Amino acid sequence: MGKLYVIGTGNGLYENLTIKADRIIKNSELVFCDEKLYEKIKIYYSSEKLIFNDYNATFRRCCNAIDAASNHNIVSILGSGDTGIYGIAGIVLKEVENCKKEVEVEIIPGITSALSGAAMLGAPLVKDFAIISLSENFTTRDELIIKLNNIAKTDLGIVFYSPCNKNFDNLKIAIEVIFKYRPVETIIGIVNNMGYSNQEIIITNLEKFDYEKINSLSTIFITSNETILTKNKKIIKKLY
Repeated sequence: MGKLYVIGTGNGLYENLTIKADRIIKNSELVFCDEKLYEKIKIYYSSEKLIFNDYNATFRRCCNAIDAASNHNIVSILGSGDTGIYGIAGIVLKEVENCKKEVEVEIIPGITSALSGAAMLGAPLVKDFAIISLSENFTTRDELIIKLNNIAKTDLGIVFYSPCNKNFDNLKIAIEVIFKYRPVETIIGIVNNMGYSNQEIIITNLEKFDYEKINSLSTIFITSNETILTKNKKIIKKLY
């Protein structure tokens, strides 16, 4: 039986891989990843075992990794963040089940952008919070509005993933819903291009939120009413 490791790589920088993830990648016979991740890790691993394809060819990449593992190989497939949070882990497990191939799958966790982004901003998530994807691939608009209303009125911290869909439609809906329940002074933290040379941290508020500052690699943090901004421009929550 082959072995397939599904590895979360966080923001893709080698220094942010877990020790276990690094060890498994080094010991794998084949490693599948997308073209963007390949550029970040290629100097750390043997190029002979690194197999990359188009960033958007996620399903094909997963199937290729399963096929390779089914031939009694030790294989890794890499995904950004944590592969169990809006990631490839679900695709791999489902396809292994569907194709009935003899492959053992192990999920190796990574640091999702809610956690790495929060660390850059300060400590905005030390109490309860929710993560919501604004991608049209994960929810319908009606479902999104229901979720947003239910969460926004609780005063939970909210982290938005994938905010840059067509014309920011889902993001605009989200901000409108937040306006219904949160004061205009609500602090918002934005981390753009996490793990890239043009990484950017923006701290603003609900009233001054600027859609022009958002891109496909933005992670947005909507804080609760208990949040304050320190003199050092760090977002923290009042614990007591």
